[in-house]
Amino acid sequence: MSGAPYYAGPEAPRSRLLSALMAAAAIAVALALPAVTFGLGYSARGVALHTRATVKAELVNQVIALSPTMWRYQDVRLHDVLTRTPVERPDERATLLAADGTVVSASDNRPGGIAMRRSAPVHDAGVPVGRVEVEQRIDDLLLFTALAAALGAALAGSLFALLRRSQMREAATLATMLDERERARITLFAITDGVVSVDAERRVAYLNPAAAALTLWTPEEARGRPLDEVCPLVDEATMAPAPAAVHTAMDQDRAAAYDEREIALMRRDGTSVAVEDSAAPLHDRTGAVIGAVMVLRDVSATRRMEKRALWDATHDSLTGLVNRREFEARVEAALARARAAAPGGVVCYLDLDQFKLVNDTCGHTAGDALLRQVGGVLQNRLRRSDTLARLGGDEFGVLLEDCPLDRAERIAADLLAAIREFRFVWEGKAFSVGASIGMIALGRDVGSRADVLAAVDAACYAAKEQGRGRICVYRSSDADIARRRSEMGWAARLSRAIEDNRLTLYYQPYKPLGPHSAPGEHMEVLLRLIDEDGNLVAPGTFLPAAERYNLMPAIDRWVIGHVFARYHELVRRFGAPLTCAINLSGTTLGDEGIFDYIRAQASAHAVPPGGICFEITETAAINNMRVATQFMAAVKGLGFSFALDDFGVGTSSLAYLKTLPVDFLKIDGSFVRNIASDPIDRTMTETINRVGHLMGLQTVGEYAADAEIVAALREIGVDFAQGYGVAPPAPLPE
Repeated sequence: MSGAPYYAGPEAPRSRLLSALMAAAAIAVALALPAVTFGLGYSARGVALHTRATVKAELVNQVIALSPTMWRYQDVRLHDVLTRTPVERPDERATLLAADGTVVSASDNRPGGIAMRRSAPVHDAGVPVGRVEVEQRIDDLLLFTALAAALGAALAGSLFALLRRSQMREAATLATMLDERERARITLFAITDGVVSVDAERRVAYLNPAAAALTLWTPEEARGRPLDEVCPLVDEATMAPAPAAVHTAMDQDRAAAYDEREIALMRRDGTSVAVEDSAAPLHDRTGAVIGAVMVLRDVSATRRMEKRALWDATHDSLTGLVNRREFEARVEAALARARAAAPGGVVCYLDLDQFKLVNDTCGHTAGDALLRQVGGVLQNRLRRSDTLARLGGDEFGVLLEDCPLDRAERIAADLLAAIREFRFVWEGKAFSVGASIGMIALGRDVGSRADVLAAVDAACYAAKEQGRGRICVYRSSDADIARRRSEMGWAARLSRAIEDNRLTLYYQPYKPLGPHSAPGEHMEVLLRLIDEDGNLVAPGTFLPAAERYNLMPAIDRWVIGHVFARYHELVRRFGAPLTCAINLSGTTLGDEGIFDYIRAQASAHAVPPGGICFEITETAAINNMRVATQFMAAVKGLGFSFALDDFGVGTSSLAYLKTLPVDFLKIDGSFVRNIASDPIDRTMTETINRVGHLMGLQTVGEYAADAEIVAALREIGVDFAQGYGVAPPAPLPE
């Protein structure tokens, strides 16, 4: 855009001309009114005076006719003629002059001032012998002329002012129009949207710079060309020509925008750019359509962002595969087809083996790389119509569209073979990976989407339990899979129970059996659940599901928080010192932040050292030896103790015992319940008790169901007994 002003017409000369014309008009009015007034008055006064002079001259002629030789001496009569006919006015004087100019007779008036004279000849026998001259003052005419001049000046001033105001309004209107035109020009230059105007024949009349940049046509080259040549639009999906909104705007005489389809502008060089198109008609003074203005907005960046957002919403960011939400939506669509008697396909659930080993050994970066590579391996073995999704962690989902079950089983076997053949290499280390697959054929009787996903998940874990690297097809008659589905149902119920605060606490005391038993009261806090109907549910019913679906950390936190909050009430009820044993699951040991939570609860409720003993199972401790050891050392630093629960069932129990910083050893109930009748179980109990004492640990015999077992435990030297032979579980007092 050049620096010269957009409009540089002859406004200044035109303004000066108008000013001159207005001044001339005002001067004309100011001069014309007194001139006309004076002229008309002077002419009328002159005619009247001439008439009076003529009448007086005629009367003098009559006197002459009566006395041809003596008329000069008839002074009285001549004086009377001059003053009486017509009657002389006060500002008038009549004079009879001889041919040589001498006064023959005159009236007595002396008008003075400025006067007008008119005369008429006097004849004697047809020969001029003199004249009658009438003189009259014209001061009143001059005064009236002066008044007319003043009025003319006033009118001229008013006219000039009126014309000047009109000129100023016109100038202001013109300036406003020019300003608006300039602003419109600058706006069109500065606006980032492309603006194209067309004439009545739909030929390009104007392109702003943005439109020129979009189309790659210069304004000069585009002017006069058909709009569809300069701005051809296409449907992005089909690349078929799309009519511009200008045609709708001009044909229907209304503002128009393109419909919901995504359109693109084909540029002069053959490339395309995503645009949004809108147009409005232009009208003349009569309202007729004389053209239109089209606006092209470059939305390529927005459209890319929208597509990226849509992709992100439906795909896994790590692997680029379909995510769980999109997978579930596609399963829902396949189910709808299956219910309509159309082929619905097969849903597969694939869970990797050895992924945790790679993740723990080489780190999360290696684990992410493994998932990406496995995704590529699986994708290469699937059909184009199939859907592969990452559902989370090391779990993948496959939807085999329009695929009978027998063929789906062959595809699944091919997937397992591909994974078995795959070797993951990371920093010189090679890892083999396995997988287990659960499958379900979609049909009218498979239930909802949630039922399908629950069934295929249960089938996958059944395949794992059968030895891994297997395929398990869900069938409603399969009892093992039904158990898995029951666990999944319990997982949902457990989540609701936690939200509804339907967990409750029971307790079961320890009975000291010898003089070396740790002093004070000891009890184990037990968890129960109240179901939707108000019935009490034992932990063996719902804890497997909680372990399976990683709900134990939340449940353990709930128990810890409630026991710590009620500890001092329990001391008042049962006496001091009191040790409350709380069970922790293996998943809770590795839960991030659990130690900080315990420390915060202990501080908030002032629980004394020795007031809490955490129980962990032997299996959980051994499976997470490093994590368990670090956690136990940190918690013992707070003054709390640990008990190793269910001791004796593991094959390496004694080897690991000296590594774990425990204070109590709970002998597994499978040995204790038969010590009164089975010498082998009694020997195992004696051995565990002796090892525990050698390591300075207190021992507890679980499942002491009756007094005979309690007596046998006392005889062996076990420090505490726990079971129905001591006391059954009871609600923890509020």
